[in-house]
Amino acid sequence: MPYDTLPADTEFTDRWSQMRTRPEDSDLMIYWGVWVPIAAVSALVNLFIIILIVTKQHLWKKPFNKYVVSLAFPDCVFSTCCCMTCVLNFAHGSWYGGTAHCHVQALYVMFGITASIWMNAIIARQIYRMADCAARHEVYVAPTSHDVMKHVLVVYSFALVIAVLPLTPWPGPRANGAMGLACLPLEADMWSTVLMWTFYLPFVLLVPLLLVAYYFWGAYRLLLRHQDLKDASAVFFVFARMFAVLLFMWLPTGLLMLVLGGIAPAVVGWAGGSISHIQGIVSFMLYIRKDDIRSELRNTCYFWGRPPQGKCNDESHASPGTRSTSSSGGPDGGDPPELVALLRVQAMGEMRATERTPMLVVTYRDFVAHRSVPRSSDRLQRPLRAGDVTVFVSHRWWGSGASARGWNGHVDNEQGYKFRILCRGLKKLAGRHDLDLEKVVIWMDFPCIEQDDPELLLAGVESLISFACRSQFILIPVFPEPAAVQAFRKAEHPMDLLDYGERGWCRLEAYVFLCLGEITGEAVSCCGYGLLFQCRVDGDGDFNEELKTEGTSQSCLGLKSSYEQLKPLMSGAAIHFKREQLPSSGNFTTESDRAVIRATEKRIQNIYCRYAILSATEEHLTDRKRTHFVMDAKQLSCAHMPLLITELRRIQSHNKLRKLALRGNQLHCRGVMQLLRDVVCQEGSELKELDLQDNQLGDGVAVRQDAVGAVESGPCARCNLFSSRDAEALVEIAALVEIAALLGSPSCAKLSVLKLSGNQLASSAAVFVQAGWQLDELELARNHIGDEGASAISGVLKRARSRSRWLRLDLASNDITDAAADELLTTAMKANMTVGMSGNKLSAKVFGKAAILDANAMV
Repeated sequence: MPYDTLPADTEFTDRWSQMRTRPEDSDLMIYWGVWVPIAAVSALVNLFIIILIVTKQHLWKKPFNKYVVSLAFPDCVFSTCCCMTCVLNFAHGSWYGGTAHCHVQALYVMFGITASIWMNAIIARQIYRMADCAARHEVYVAPTSHDVMKHVLVVYSFALVIAVLPLTPWPGPRANGAMGLACLPLEADMWSTVLMWTFYLPFVLLVPLLLVAYYFWGAYRLLLRHQDLKDASAVFFVFARMFAVLLFMWLPTGLLMLVLGGIAPAVVGWAGGSISHIQGIVSFMLYIRKDDIRSELRNTCYFWGRPPQGKCNDESHASPGTRSTSSSGGPDGGDPPELVALLRVQAMGEMRATERTPMLVVTYRDFVAHRSVPRSSDRLQRPLRAGDVTVFVSHRWWGSGASARGWNGHVDNEQGYKFRILCRGLKKLAGRHDLDLEKVVIWMDFPCIEQDDPELLLAGVESLISFACRSQFILIPVFPEPAAVQAFRKAEHPMDLLDYGERGWCRLEAYVFLCLGEITGEAVSCCGYGLLFQCRVDGDGDFNEELKTEGTSQSCLGLKSSYEQLKPLMSGAAIHFKREQLPSSGNFTTESDRAVIRATEKRIQNIYCRYAILSATEEHLTDRKRTHFVMDAKQLSCAHMPLLITELRRIQSHNKLRKLALRGNQLHCRGVMQLLRDVVCQEGSELKELDLQDNQLGDGVAVRQDAVGAVESGPCARCNLFSSRDAEALVEIAALVEIAALLGSPSCAKLSVLKLSGNQLASSAAVFVQAGWQLDELELARNHIGDEGASAISGVLKRARSRSRWLRLDLASNDITDAAADELLTTAMKANMTVGMSGNKLSAKVFGKAAILDANAMV
């Protein structure tokens, strides 16, 4: 059919004619004029994402990124051609090019729509496969490059056939000017209408939409049941958002231009077309939310001289070793570097080598048949065998020890709540993960570690790391009382559980699994089981006996309902442990246990930190443009500093290192001194930002004004300073003075940002102010500076020499009061500095003075 539209004043009233009726040329000029910039932007951003992925080998090798390119390509073709078409029409003042132009437009429009929608269906199927494999604890085999290209070729070929059909003599819809705006397949008679709605549009829109909805719903249900599958969830949500775009941006185009064509005014069809043009831009915004693409964009922006915005511990810069869906790699199917895989093997070997006694387990059948929590003296335990599925029961002993149950009164209460809850929880766990109960075995301290021989008891405790390596699941029973249930309802981590997370032994078991999961790269399934739903309490503020023993309650209709649930409590993300969250910082019934826990904790830390440093280095070196090295909250201490320094030197010899983030670790002044001396202040260092927030600098040592004097007066002053401190304090003070000397040296001149917030600096903070003249920014918020420290800083500023660079000093949340703050602000004004004072104990007048100082500096 030739390009055949009707004028705005046509007298034809049938729907087929109205679909071809065009508005006035003046209106068309407005419509096309608006489409031009939208289509141009959409074309450019999609072309950009294609070039970015194709030119970066580490992005292109991942199958899901190839799928992203396959989605961006039809959008790019659609938007580019639409832009050119609208420019020609706008310049001509009316439709340009006649029938040939109309056929070309119908071809690229239908190719773009069909290819985009069907590629979403292909991706949805892969995501469902990934979620299914993860839920079954099977290895997800990602499609190879050949598989991806085959999928793309099939989809594009089918899309091309769909696009060509309206240009052939077939009896279905034919290419024509829809309301004069754009050429689309339109109905022309009854037969073409039938084929349009029974064959053509269903295969373009309805069938792929139903497939996508089916696969996404299946994946969503799997991920809802297994909320610990974080890597699969991350990919799911990226592409689920794309499906939302597909549903809410392509579908309205078809609805407004085809379904309502001939019924609604032309402006309605134009609105639908506008949505389809914007779709390419919205899709681009979703592509760049994918972690690896976002990371590459951040590095590229930094390379161009625009530092990336966002949190310094963003997931795109997190150290490697985070859990993936399977040991074969992450959800994109990219295998870990060989050296990282080797490090994992070595770390696992080290952890298994801690075994001092063989792992013993109790079968599910024997556990249930015993009718109470077994003890080691019951001899139900047997050695672990190949094919066993091990559930590690982590629990707080609930009994008082004074019950008629004798020795078993410690581990469970008189009513046997724990045993009943575990039986139901194990059955629920097996059902959720499709486990064969005949293969399920239980490791639990009370029956599986010898309780009557102190030597064997200690050997079992010291083998805990090895036992964790051989377990697939953790199950935590929740005590059936209102406060514990309330905490369980809100819990997102095992340490959020009442009368569990604060206990040192319980922390240790969760800690072992968290570290182990990151080292192995496998998702850890840790669940709590107990009452979760809102339960009624009796007059004494407690649950009735039926809820406690059976987990059920009878309704007014006589029906019993379960109020218990299996809830995931541990994510698959990289672990983060602050000092106060470590097992050795927990509570103990017997204080002597702390030393045993600390020894076990140190063994895990040594293995974990060595793996974290080495694997982070290997991953960093795979990307020559990466300039940030981030190891936040990785339990690094001074003992790990030699290895970290060695690896940072390796990085500096290959890459330019501009930012080093070690936030939330356990570093003291000694370790930081080594870092500055051997890395940061070395000749040739390009480091501009050092983030040491939330470490242990200062460690409560009150280094007063005499420390500042030590910096100025040389070795003799240091000797006098040391004479009044104990040995530990002397070492910290010496390190602090050395840090100040290094910061003030020419070799550290390139360092412009130093972040020391959240440490334990008091008056010693003045040392850093004294030494940090070359800095652009010094953060000292959330320390213990107080009025004394603020006065010491004022003294330093009064003696300040002329500065060549402006300094921003952040002293927020340091318990500074009006008098000291006012003196400090007055001195800072003379020194041409700004001081952040939010969160201190200031009156409105003094706080206003700080705000004015900030404003003046910005001007």
